[in-house]
Amino acid sequence: MKNYLLLVALAGLSACHSGYHLANRTANRIGVDSLTATADTSVANFLQPYRQGLDRTMNEVLTRTTGRIEKGQPDGPLNDLLTDALLQQASLRYGKPVDFSHLNFGGIRNNLPEGNITTGSIFEVMPFDNQLVVLTLTGDMVYQLLNHFSAGNKLVVGGLRTKIHEGKVQSVTFTNGRTLQPNETYVVAMSDYIADGGDNADFLKNAIRRENINYLIRDALIDYFRQQGKSGQPITPVSDGRISIE
Repeated sequence: MKNYLLLVALAGLSACHSGYHLANRTANRIGVDSLTATADTSVANFLQPYRQGLDRTMNEVLTRTTGRIEKGQPDGPLNDLLTDALLQQASLRYGKPVDFSHLNFGGIRNNLPEGNITTGSIFEVMPFDNQLVVLTLTGDMVYQLLNHFSAGNKLVVGGLRTKIHEGKVQSVTFTNGRTLQPNETYVVAMSDYIADGGDNADFLKNAIRRENINYLIRDALIDYFRQQGKSGQPITPVSDGRISIE
């Protein structure tokens, strides 16, 4: 994909009492691809400070891992790590208790490497600008959500444990001690893509309440991993078996 620079030629500056003003301007859009950016010296020089700044940002080491962290079905170390991270960051941002978190399995685009986890690593895992939103659902809707994504082993959740038999949820235990009751309400943090009905989850449009907290999922993950790095302890890949198939 090409990036574009808007080059503006200024002409016809005329004097006025307070100085100069722009009397006429013309603009040309010039396509710049990776070949142009390196082959054309003037373009390369122009882009250099921006490239350096981007490199510094993307190469920032947030934390370290003791091994490669991969997503998996029905459960995986990366699934658990990311949803736990979202649950923690959503609760902080929301300022009120959040019962559980949910991620779209297909939206996790890469694994995390062994060793340094950089900002660029998180962009590779979560390249989309999806917002983290908070939904209030009835217990029946939570069951519907869990059953919907259990089909095909695509359920990725934090804050609860569940047993699934033949694609149907058999039991649910929240880590905060709550039990799942059909007529009670529960708070879930998830992607705006799913909340908007993505992956055929149209029923979520009927949530009791939807609250946007102006927080990109990717930014929530970056904040979480940066905090983990400050602890000085590396992250060890582990799956806690929160989703079990019977």
